[in-house]
Amino acid sequence: MIYEFVDTASGERRDVIFGFSDAPRIGETITHEGATLRRVPSCTVSAGVDAVTHGYPYVSNSMPRNIDGCDTTPQGKPIIKSRRHEREVCARHGCERD
Repeated sequence: MIYEFVDTASGERRDVIFGFSDAPRIGETITHEGATLRRVPSCTVSAGVDAVTHGYPYVSNSMPRNIDGCDTTPQGKPIIKSRRHEREVCARHGCERD
């Protein structure tokens, strides 16, 4: 599987291939090809059923962009870290889960 990382020195996003059971957790740091990389949430997971299937964190495609209280993707989509975080953000901004 392909996992997304950020180069801690340059901020550049890089993809690294790992076996599913060998992938580092989100936020962990690795050394790959001489660079120190930190794993970040992939921007390909959508909200709703995928959150149940794939777990947290996930990138919401249904919440407003650049919403307060959330880390965001470069496109401004909110990154939801947990079910609790999702409920807090929804309550604060008047959103409802489908």
